[in-house]
Amino acid sequence: MDPIEQAKSERGLIEKGVSWIPGYKGYKEKEMRRAVDKQVRDALAKKLDARARRLTALQQKLLTSGGLQWMDDIEKLVARLQTVRDKIKTASYGYAPFFDVTKVKEDDLDRMIQFDQELGEQMSAVDAAIAGVEVAIKANEGIGDEIEAADETLVALGETFNRREAVIKGAAE
Repeated sequence: MDPIEQAKSERGLIEKGVSWIPGYKGYKEKEMRRAVDKQVRDALAKKLDARARRLTALQQKLLTSGGLQWMDDIEKLVARLQTVRDKIKTASYGYAPFFDVTKVKEDDLDRMIQFDQELGEQMSAVDAAIAGVEVAIKANEGIGDEIEAADETLVALGETFNRREAVIKGAAE
């Protein structure tokens, strides 16, 4: 089910009762869209937290198996992943004050939600990159190449999220 439709169906009796008030319905639907966008981003941030824990566990494997030379590289991956996670977690969610010249429309909010959902679909690439690092550590070969590939994947994820701002700025135009 579409997340916006799901949020609408979960409204309480009082909310449904006052939706006839002029201007309230549009205001409330924008708020719902913002809340859904935040929920999508929070879920994505939790997934990235899990991946960071996985990388930290791989770092521990390296430490116990004598892979000290790769410790800094894995730490950089964890830091990059956490940076992307922080951007996602703290990103703007399309708020514009009531008297602001810039108005954020429902369509723009819907595009932001869709963008965030598509970003979540990129998690398979992150998983594959981390799995590549894990396989290389187990085989004790190609570790540097796999770390580099994982870093490129995380850079791409961060750049994709940075394009989200264009959606917000598109709303301002």
